[in-house]
Parts: sequence; C-alpha cells; structure tokens
Amino acid sequence: MPGSPVEAAFTMEPSEPAVGDTVTFAVTVTQDGKPVDDASEVKFEWWREGQEPHEMLPATFQKDGLYIAKQTISQPGSYFVYYHVTARDFHTMKKIPFTVKGETGEVDQPTPAEQQSQDKETASSPEHGASHEHGTEASEGGQVEMHFMPATEIRASEETWLGVHIMNGDDVLPNATVRFEYWKDGEEKHAFQDASETHPGQYGTKLTFPASGAYTVKVHVEAGSIHDHKDFSITVQ
Repeated sequence: MPGSPVEAAFTMEPSEPAVGDTVTFAVTVTQDGKPVDDASEVKFEWWREGQEPHEMLPATFQKDGLYIAKQTISQPGSYFVYYHVTARDFHTMKKIPFTVKGETGEVDQPTPAEQQSQDKETASSPEHGASHEHGTEASEGGQVEMHFMPATEIRASEETWLGVHIMNGDDVLPNATVRFEYWKDGEEKHAFQDASETHPGQYGTKLTFPASGAYTVKVHVEAGSIHDHKDFSITVQ
C-alpha cells in the first residue's frame, strides 16, 4: 500500500509566451513537504487547441524535486499542457491552459479541421497516442481519463499491486466504485477484484496472477452517472 501521496507544483516561464519563445515547463515534486528526487517518470503533454495527436516531453531532473522540459512554440493560439508525475507508487497530473501570442499580440483561432478535432476531443476526452501501461488515456466511454499504474515487475503466483489514477475533466474523481477485471489472453475465464481508494482519485488493490503470460486488465469505473471502462495490457513474468 502506498504511503503519503506526492504533490506537484507547476510553473511555466515565460508565463505569457509569444511566438518563437522557448517555454520552460517545470514541476516541483514533494512528499510530506520534502523534495522527491527519485520520480520514476515526469513528463509534459502539450497541444494547440484542436491539435491531434498531442506532444509528449520527457522532463529532466534538476535538483530539490525540480523537473523541467523546454519547448519552442512557433504558432500563436490557445494551448494546454498536462504534467504527469509518477513517483513512489503515486501518479499526479493536472491540465493547465495557456496562450501564445503572435507578433501583433493577437491569438490565432483554430482552423475548421482543428475545431472539428477539438469538438471531438471535448466530447470524448483527449486521446494520447499509442497505448501503454503508464500513460493517460481516454476510456472507451470517453467520460473519464485513467492512468494505469501496475507494479514495475509482475511475477506469476506472487502478490502484486495494481493502481489507477482517475480524472474527470480537470479534477480527480473521488468516491468512485472501481473494479479490475482481468484475464489471460486467449482464455475465456475472467477474474474480478474490487479496488479501494488510497487517496482522492487514486485506487488500487493487491492481487495474484496464476500464470505467466500476456494479460488484459479492464478497469471499470462507476460514480453517479459515470459508467466507464478501459482495457490495459500487462505482461506477467
């Protein structure tokens, strides 16, 4: 069971960038008020309004819990950035809007094609490129976003931890009913395990996979009018 949650403080310089500026995205990660210098993954996901796919920037560690990434932006417009921090069995993320001004100080509007993509994004939550275990991905129902956090190494017949961080729009989703459904690829038998909330919006459980091989884990989420699910792939050694 994870301990105290990690916290992240985001900054961006310059805070009001113009076309051609190199923007520094930064996040300071702490746990119990102390800097976290051993985060397993810190990255920034950014995109211009209506843009697909989104861009991913891995961050580099500086000192005292500070992680940064730099990006030169060549087009004016409305943008968004997510920070993603995975550290000590926790994941935290937040979406921040920002604006890039043109040479005249004006902000370009998205093209019709970008607007159509934006409308689709608003209706179904953002897609995030290729599927992988550690990544923010819109669920199939499009109601919530899930960041799946299995243990780094999973071995057959050994108890392991599975976790998921669930976002509803820009906020975490607390007090949800979360269940893991899992099965070995090619087999019909499915097993189920309820997850408990370890921190607002973060859910997990311990379970044991009976044999090695490729598995699918379907995360089911229910909260009020939300009924959603998402499949993730894992490998058991």
